[in-house]
Amino acid sequence: MKLLKNHLGALVAWIAILLIAIFSLPDVDALTRQHSEISLPEDVQSSIATNIESKWGHGQDNTYVVGVVFNKKHGKLTSSDKEKIDNTIRFLKDNKKKLGIKSMMTPNDNYATKAQLISKDKTTEIVQLNIANDHSTVSNVNKSLTKAVKTSGIRTYVTGVRILEDDFSASVQEGIKKTELITIFFIFIVLVIVFKSPIVPIISLLTVGVSFITSFSIVTNLVEKFNFPFSNFTQVFMVIVLFGIGTDYNILLYDKFKENLSKGMSNHDATNDALRKAGKTILYSGSSILIGFSALGLAKFSIYQSAVGVAVGVAVLLVVLLTLNPFFMAVLGKKLFWPVKNFEGESNSKLWHALSKGSLAHPIIYLVVMAVVVLPFCLFYSNNLNYNDADEISDSTPSKAGLLLLQDHFSEGTPEYSTLYIQSGHKLDNEKSLKEIDQIVKKIQADPDVKFASSVTEPNGKSIKRLYVDNQLGTVNSGVNTARNGLGTLSNGSKQITNGAVQLQNGANQLSNGTGRLQSGANQLLSGTTRLQNGANTLRVGTMQLATGAGRLESGTLNLQQGAVQLENGTIKLVNGAVNLQNGTRELSQGTQNFVNQLNSMSTQLSGKLSAKDKANIQKLEHGLPELNANIQLLNQKLNSGSNSIDSDEIKKELTNVGTQAGIIATQLKEAGATLNSLNNVQGSSATMSDSEKAQLTQAYAQAMNSAKLNDQQKQIMSGAFDSILGKVNSAAEQKSQALNSGLSSLTKVAGNLKAAADADKKLGDSAVKVGNSLGSLKELQTLKQNVNKLADASNQALPGASTALSELSSGLTQVQGAMAQGVAGANKLNSGASRLNNGAGQLATGLQAGVSGSSQLANGAGQLANGASQLNTGLQAGLSGTNQLANGIGQLNGGAGQLASGIGQLNGGASQLANGAGQIASNNPKITAGIDKVNNGLGEGQEYLTGLADSAAGKTFYIPAKMIHSSTFKPALDNYMSSDLKSTKIIIILKLDPASTEGAKKAHELSNMVKKSVKGTSLQSSTIAMGGQSEKIYDTQETASSDFLRTAIIMLVGIGIALIFVTRSVLQPLFILGTLVIAYLTSLSINQWLVHALLGRSLLAWNTPFFSFIMIVALGVDYSIFLMMRYRELGEVNPGWTTSEKMLQACDIIGTVVISAAIILGGTFAALIPSGVPTLIEVALCVDIGLLLLVFLLPINMSAAMKITYEGLGRKKNKKDAE
Repeated sequence: MKLLKNHLGALVAWIAILLIAIFSLPDVDALTRQHSEISLPEDVQSSIATNIESKWGHGQDNTYVVGVVFNKKHGKLTSSDKEKIDNTIRFLKDNKKKLGIKSMMTPNDNYATKAQLISKDKTTEIVQLNIANDHSTVSNVNKSLTKAVKTSGIRTYVTGVRILEDDFSASVQEGIKKTELITIFFIFIVLVIVFKSPIVPIISLLTVGVSFITSFSIVTNLVEKFNFPFSNFTQVFMVIVLFGIGTDYNILLYDKFKENLSKGMSNHDATNDALRKAGKTILYSGSSILIGFSALGLAKFSIYQSAVGVAVGVAVLLVVLLTLNPFFMAVLGKKLFWPVKNFEGESNSKLWHALSKGSLAHPIIYLVVMAVVVLPFCLFYSNNLNYNDADEISDSTPSKAGLLLLQDHFSEGTPEYSTLYIQSGHKLDNEKSLKEIDQIVKKIQADPDVKFASSVTEPNGKSIKRLYVDNQLGTVNSGVNTARNGLGTLSNGSKQITNGAVQLQNGANQLSNGTGRLQSGANQLLSGTTRLQNGANTLRVGTMQLATGAGRLESGTLNLQQGAVQLENGTIKLVNGAVNLQNGTRELSQGTQNFVNQLNSMSTQLSGKLSAKDKANIQKLEHGLPELNANIQLLNQKLNSGSNSIDSDEIKKELTNVGTQAGIIATQLKEAGATLNSLNNVQGSSATMSDSEKAQLTQAYAQAMNSAKLNDQQKQIMSGAFDSILGKVNSAAEQKSQALNSGLSSLTKVAGNLKAAADADKKLGDSAVKVGNSLGSLKELQTLKQNVNKLADASNQALPGASTALSELSSGLTQVQGAMAQGVAGANKLNSGASRLNNGAGQLATGLQAGVSGSSQLANGAGQLANGASQLNTGLQAGLSGTNQLANGIGQLNGGAGQLASGIGQLNGGASQLANGAGQIASNNPKITAGIDKVNNGLGEGQEYLTGLADSAAGKTFYIPAKMIHSSTFKPALDNYMSSDLKSTKIIIILKLDPASTEGAKKAHELSNMVKKSVKGTSLQSSTIAMGGQSEKIYDTQETASSDFLRTAIIMLVGIGIALIFVTRSVLQPLFILGTLVIAYLTSLSINQWLVHALLGRSLLAWNTPFFSFIMIVALGVDYSIFLMMRYRELGEVNPGWTTSEKMLQACDIIGTVVISAAIILGGTFAALIPSGVPTLIEVALCVDIGLLLLVFLLPINMSAAMKITYEGLGRKKNKKDAE
């Protein structure tokens, strides 16, 4: 029973609850940072814009923007600095996944980003990063990026809305830690002063601490699991409110407990009585505060809703104070107030007594004085507030320093630019939509408060000239000029076509006639190719035979070459023999006498040897040569005739005749050689020289012949030459008789003629070879003709010489015969001839020396002949292959000739159609020419119109060709200013006004409304249009905060008013109380505005200061009113006969000390917020402290005057009814 009486169960229960609360407490720092961003209602423009942006694509989904600032402190960024920055950017790109970067925009991405992200003074560059929301905490991202972007020689900063919010959250958390320590220390000191005991402060802080830890654990778990409203300010306000009012409630409870102990009550009775009386007041007061803070749950603004956590704390506080405090009170009793031993009753407040007494005595005067003092503050209050959350952060914070740097080097609005989003139900990548977007951005740019506006059509904030009609019309006009020139040329050409068509028609008619004849010729060609095919086969057989002969010719020429070399060697030896011959002729003269004697015998023998048959052969040879020439000429004529056909049989016949004649010539030349040989024999037999002379001559001649190694024919020629020499000797020996000289001359001529005949025979052979080569390939018909022609020329050249030689041979032989008869007469001149013979032998030696050179040339010629014979053989082999191909080709030609005949028939029909078509062209083309001229004239008129259109206002119209929209030139603008689905676009706006100012926020909203009106009647009229950015967020915050503040304040006042009606059991008293609280709030807010400007240098209060100050002053101020009015009711219950003024004066006298103590503690608690360094918390602390100070004076004055006037009136006497 004693344990139950001492509330031990409550202690055990709260210990267990406290342990559970501590161990289940989430990560408060992470939770606070996670909910640091102010959440606006979903239907406001900035929230709609945020929603559109979250679905933008291009790597920007579910991300937040972070800006990396690179700045050169002194001077412009050098090329080296830019290279370092580029290296840092590459590092970021290479580590995108590690750093949580989903996409990034750098200055060098394209022309649009270069204009936006590089400052005009070239000292600063920005890199924009899109960080994934789920990558890591903002704090960790900030730390990682700050480390990653450090660049040597460059100042770097990481900034952005989320970074600034996170830094603000961190500063609030640091401020809370300071506040908690200061609050606990301050409360402890005040309680020690009030109760003059260290035990009461410890118990009070312990119970309030239990309530705070428990309630804060409940709130944070609700936030984590059920998204309960939470913000940066939830924790700090829970600390301030719970420790403030908790201490106030403990003072009230402990003060009543102390009073009961002073009356001699036991610990248990004193505890119960204090719970019954002071506890009721605490319960009523706490309930009012609970209702007030719970009303914030009905707010739409997240930051207002976040204060509802205080209501949870108040509820827990009431339970803890009314359940845990009784344990300590019952157990400790008077020890609670150790070392105080003298327990006195309630102490009176002289201040409240004096104020209440004066107000009750002169209510109107006090109210007027109060109004004179307070109303000016209320009337001169300016509701212009500062909505720039960045001002909540110290300028030394890196993120804030980066923001200020951007404002300095770009413009004030650049880092906090506004973004107008247009979300359509259809794609916007078409000319019509882009034109409407361009018209919108033009209107925005025309606003005097807009510094810069860029869009997909103006990515640099400037018009792209080639996307406007006037520029395009200039291009069109240039093209029209070119077209007109071309049409002029086309017109002239068309006229020429007409003339040409007439000529074509005539030519086509001629072609038709010609093709008819051509078809007839084709039929003949078909017949001729058949014969040609037969001839080709014959030619192939002949070529094979000719190739065989060429092989034998090649072998013979090789032998000739060898013989020519031997001739050269023999000739050299002949030279040596001629020298010996010269020596022998000296001795010849000695035997000339005997030689004369033999001449008669030689003449007789010569007549016998030269028979009639020999003469007949020479005559045949003379007649055969002309016949051979005639046959060759006939062959040449036939080949050169107009017909291209070749009769191989006829050619074969002619070549047979040539061969026959050549054989006759060869036979007759052989017989002539035999005749000369016989003459040699006759000379040899008739020469009667001395033995020594013969030996010498024979030895020299034999040596020469053996050395030369001549063949039989050559030996015959050399013998004839030797005989001729001997003949000349004999002629000289016969006294140079005229007849012998003539004979010797004739023999010399015979030798020359034989040589000429040999040359002619050689030329004839060469020509025959060429004829053979020509016959080797019938495809080279012209070559055959040329070679036969050359053969004919050679024959013409050879015939005269050969005929002359034969004639001279016959005549010479006759003369020799006669000369031999006359040789006897010249024998007497032998001695003289011998001398001349000696001279001739010398000349012979000289001539033979020249013969050496000739024989060398002969050897070279023979070598060339051998090479030519080899080539002839090779060519004939190739010719044989060619004849085979010729035969095959002629077969194909024969087949093609048939097709040609058929094709020519078709050509004939086509020529007729061509003639008809050309006639139609000739008749219709003049119409085309006339049409071209009309088009040219029309283009001229159109050009004049286009020139005027370009100079008009319509020339400024936007137009983009469809093919250009997705070109590489326009793609960067699409990527930067349109969503990935191409259904949304954005317009970036930089204001000349401070974007965080009220004017800037208003202007951003006005621009949004202007755009909404502009799209009416366009394809964008059903689009969602929303302004995003700092300015619009401030406007939405202002509108939401203002409307929600008023709405929440009314709800809160109504809720507290209803609670006060139940507490006071009156309707008027709640009105008096709430009126006093409102006056205290408005006055404190106005005074606070002046103090903040004077002490902090801030011209405007933070936008959330009025709201937090209101709920604190009203919610906490109502406590003191309830304290006063509850004591007023208690005095009425105890002293029913007292008047209103008496009860009111006594209540103020008694409760004033409690209220002043509570106000000091609560004011000190709020004052603990000032060292936090957070401007909003400082402003709220100052405002609440001023309000509490005002309430200390206003409550006794206003409540006393109001109660006096209401219940007693100004001139009415006190009576019992009034007392009631």
